[in-house]
Amino acid sequence: MPIKNKMLCFESSLNANEEMYGTAPRVDVWIMLEYRGHWSGNTFKDSKIPKSVKAHLNKELKSVSNSRLQLIKKQENSDNDLKFYVAVSDEANPRLYEFSINDYEDLLSLKIKKILKSNENLSQEKIYIICTNGEYDTCCGKFGMPVYLDMAKGKYGSQSWEANHIGGHRFASTFVCLPHGLVYGRIREGKVAEELITQYESGNINISSYRGRSCHTSEVQAAEYYLRKETGISEISEFVTESLKKNDKKFKIKFFAKSDETMHKIKLRKDENAVKIIKSCGDNNSYIPQFRLLDYQKS
Repeated sequence: MPIKNKMLCFESSLNANEEMYGTAPRVDVWIMLEYRGHWSGNTFKDSKIPKSVKAHLNKELKSVSNSRLQLIKKQENSDNDLKFYVAVSDEANPRLYEFSINDYEDLLSLKIKKILKSNENLSQEKIYIICTNGEYDTCCGKFGMPVYLDMAKGKYGSQSWEANHIGGHRFASTFVCLPHGLVYGRIREGKVAEELITQYESGNINISSYRGRSCHTSEVQAAEYYLRKETGISEISEFVTESLKKNDKKFKIKFFAKSDETMHKIKLRKDENAVKIIKSCGDNNSYIPQFRLLDYQKS
């Protein structure tokens, strides 16, 4: 993408002190397909995947609410087969389905809704996708690729994948822990990513680089951040979202804590024009909302 504005989007975001919580893409079902060809700014559309398969996948995406297609790849491939994953980032029952296909036409017989109801092809593994597509945004290539290369050589290399576009490239590098859909940003070193992944593998969230969990709306993502900051509790499965109430630009979100059966209430205000930034390299400035904590109560 040509840069019209000299400032990169990551610089603009940092200079404006933009907070990351509440910025994760809203996704319940992540559909990931390995594609080893050239990645353009519009990778799926421009790919050499057969038109019939593209049409089928687009139809499947429309049939599943809050679903998202990601093309993924590795720098080095040890398998002739292509990988196809479906990750369900459900708060109560996150799960990952894994498939190996010989060619893209194998996907024509797959139905996503059927997969979601099945107990077959379930994987106990976790996977990590990191945006590296500099053709889409300069910052993704500049920061995402070095971090991915470090991850690929590390402890979780076999589970790590490049992704064509996650969203929020001003937070590059940004990556997703699946199947739970935990989204992190502003990661500059592979060893930092590895530390976050190690915590995730043990069932915990690190809020220092946390953008949010994709199964939640932006308001609930921000509330969860403040909840964990106030309580110091990092265990992923500890809290269950009970309710969300909106009154103008104020939100009340209730969470239930499993360990002691207590209720936690977060009250937020959404500031619509909190910061003015460049959302993508080459864009003009635009206003971005931010969430502010008004009150926290435990009962």
